[in-house]
Amino acid sequence: MTMRRDHHLFGHMQRKQNVLVRLTSTGDDGIRAATEELTRVIEQPHLQLVGLCGTLEPDITDAHLVDTVVGRMIGLMEQVRRDHGVILTELILEEGHDPSPGAGARLLHQDELIAAIDEALDEACARNRFPRPSITLVTGPAVVAHPAEHDRSAVNPRQGEPIS
Repeated sequence: MTMRRDHHLFGHMQRKQNVLVRLTSTGDDGIRAATEELTRVIEQPHLQLVGLCGTLEPDITDAHLVDTVVGRMIGLMEQVRRDHGVILTELILEEGHDPSPGAGARLLHQDELIAAIDEALDEACARNRFPRPSITLVTGPAVVAHPAEHDRSAVNPRQGEPIS
């Protein structure tokens, strides 16, 4: 019995690149634009969509607004599961920053913000019957690391090339 060996095929295989798509807005226009970007990423054979990244605006002063933002993001994650059969497992929320003096007083206290996000996530996941994603809250100035230190990088879904 002779086994066929296609070594040349393995040379062309590459590991899929994990990708998070950033939402520029959680309003209706932002969700529509994100839906198109998500579809483009999913259609790329070398990309694997793993989650969403969004910003909590600096004017969020109560838990109701956090609930709205988180609810829309989980709703979009459920839509991806329904439309494409892909379950997104990661959600990154960045705390927005207002550079004006005294702006920090308008933001929820960090403990209140974490509690509001946790409750909003539980409610949105239950409402959408969506498995709870892992969540990362980025507060303070963003830390930028060298791309080689991470398993993820920004990729332009239209061209499939890394964004530098």
